[in-house]
Amino acid sequence: MEWEIKRSSNGCLLCNKGFSEEEEYYSALFDEGNAFIRKDFCTPCWGKGKEGGPFSFWKTKAPKKDRSVKTFLNTEVLLDMFMRLEGNSETHQKNLRYVLALYLIRKKVFKLKSFKRQSEEEIITLFFPKEDREFDVYNPNLKEEEIKAITSEMSQLLNYPCVELV
Repeated sequence: MEWEIKRSSNGCLLCNKGFSEEEEYYSALFDEGNAFIRKDFCTPCWGKGKEGGPFSFWKTKAPKKDRSVKTFLNTEVLLDMFMRLEGNSETHQKNLRYVLALYLIRKKVFKLKSFKRQSEEEIITLFFPKEDREFDVYNPNLKEEEIKAITSEMSQLLNYPCVELV
């Protein structure tokens, strides 16, 4: 799977209005042709821009120009992406789900419950205390550089350039 990596566009995709300082707007990921595409929408256009339904979305705010950008990672966005990837059999998306699982374990959203072997594959069972729910995640046995590559893609896609997911 190839991702079209782009940062916030600084303006609405539909009306082309630029985002002013501290203006709230929506960023959304659309799964188009087996690729995630990021699109940004001003609040008035948000209802018009969701044809086909976004894979995931979040509300954000344009930074002040005289302030350095504070980077924090919204675990709710990553949790939503993790859940939407459940059952996906495409290799890159399974790898992405695994990397998201690692991050969510690190942030204590999930607890590691167990490891098991199933048809020569390792399955990691995670416990999600907030919903008293379990998830099975396929371990693709990624090398460190593969995890870093997926992490870098996610950071760029979500416009979190300085954050290490894992």
